[in-house]
Amino acid sequence: MQPNTTPQPLTPETVSAILRDPDSPYYPSRITMFCDHCGVERTGEYMVSEDMTSRERLGVARQHLVQNEGWEHTSDGDDFCPEHAAPKTSEQPAACGKCRTAFDPADTRFAGHAQHGTTAFCRRCVDACHDNEIADHRCVICA
Repeated sequence: MQPNTTPQPLTPETVSAILRDPDSPYYPSRITMFCDHCGVERTGEYMVSEDMTSRERLGVARQHLVQNEGWEHTSDGDDFCPEHAAPKTSEQPAACGKCRTAFDPADTRFAGHAQHGTTAFCRRCVDACHDNEIADHRCVICA
């Protein structure tokens, strides 16, 4: 395996051929991942080669769990189960980033507490900014 490359999933036909070949350098390896928050375990069998390091073998399991089961692996080396993984960036915040009031989708008034578009702010806080015609204006809402 080349350094800094992502292992590609093996097709069922390839796995079958590897298992039937006693001289194959690839073999299934049982790897268990632990959630660093709650300790829940996820054990699976992954096809790895004899020339892979322990870190590369662990990377195969991590990649599978991240892509297929919703786990999260951080750059600090922590692993989190789907229940404790950080919210995905596509998820909308639950409260305004300025006033911390919970968004109320039913409050569609111009200065209500519904989320303003896709911003992290409620309509009331966005409405409170009155300096939007100055070219160099920067505030917590406009920045």
